[in-house]
Amino acid sequence: MPRRVLIADDDAASRSTVAALLSPAGYHVRFATNGEEALAAVEEETPDLVLLDVMMPGLDGFEVCRRLRARLDADYIPIILITALDGRGDVVRGLKAGADDFLHKPVHGAELRARVANLLKVRAYHQLLASQRDNALAMVDGLRQQLLRADRLATLGTFAAGVSHELNNIAQVLRGYLDSPEDASEDDPLTVREVLGHVSSHVAELARTILHLARPAEDSLLEVDLTRTLDEVRHMLRLTGRARFAQVDLVIPEEACLIRANRVHAQQVFLNLFSNAADAVAEVRDPRIEAGIRVLPGGRLEAWVGDNGPGMPESVLSRIFEPFFTTKPVGSGTGLGLPVVKELVESWGGRIHVQSVPGSGTRIVMELPASSPDVLASTSRSHS
Repeated sequence: MPRRVLIADDDAASRSTVAALLSPAGYHVRFATNGEEALAAVEEETPDLVLLDVMMPGLDGFEVCRRLRARLDADYIPIILITALDGRGDVVRGLKAGADDFLHKPVHGAELRARVANLLKVRAYHQLLASQRDNALAMVDGLRQQLLRADRLATLGTFAAGVSHELNNIAQVLRGYLDSPEDASEDDPLTVREVLGHVSSHVAELARTILHLARPAEDSLLEVDLTRTLDEVRHMLRLTGRARFAQVDLVIPEEACLIRANRVHAQQVFLNLFSNAADAVAEVRDPRIEAGIRVLPGGRLEAWVGDNGPGMPESVLSRIFEPFFTTKPVGSGTGLGLPVVKELVESWGGRIHVQSVPGSGTRIVMELPASSPDVLASTSRSHS
């Protein structure tokens, strides 16, 4: 398509002269007779270059140039000021207003075409860079989504072992009742029908747990209550037996603690943190995991997950957010959990840091913006 050039000049003869000088190059020319018309024309259709007379009634060329630069900040449009002024101060004033070049009246045809062509090449280069930037951002977003999916699959794999173990326990219970002699039911208050009801409820709950983890997250950000999320995640852990051997305590406010986040992503964050804590206390005497939320001043929330495991040395602590870094045995961890947690927390406008000393456990703390600035602090309660 031919390049679009806007000529803004209050003198009809000057407009016609400039248009005639550009016509051999095949440019598509539009006219504006004053500064207001020039701004309106750019608003209606963005040109590829603007030729702007300085001395116009109303808004002069300097002011029009300044406003165009402010309005077209995201899109580079070359602006050439055409003027009968020749003072150095006027040139400096035009450059400060955002002009790219100057032409003095009377305009020379070959010089005009050369300057216009050169600035249009600069615009084409800017457009190429913008296109490459957009493609790069799209690629980064695609890789981020792949990372989230990979971590979700890894989390599913981790919990699949617990679900399998739990289903096997249910099957053994059910088989025991079905294989029992008829008169054995006299010593057991539960009938086979009641046992089947408990088993079916338990299996259905396990299925819902897996679906919560596997269902693709919606793109929209909704309000998520972190207190409810912690309860849900603790329930998932109990169902799958992931932290059956540890005491899990929750310290949460009476009031709802809402953030702007995707519900599945919020679950994914705490599942990762709880899973890491469960692994850390697996061989500890009297294993304990604590998670909680408290309200901070300024409409922010603090959430944490801590354990009384062996802690981490500085050499490990400095690398825990590196993708694919893991201290777990081969086949037991992907090294994606904490990098994904950090990515999600920062996407919510929050910050995350780790407190850990060898022999003194680990505490991962997240500071998050509340979705409502009038969140009020309230008395906390403990759940075990």
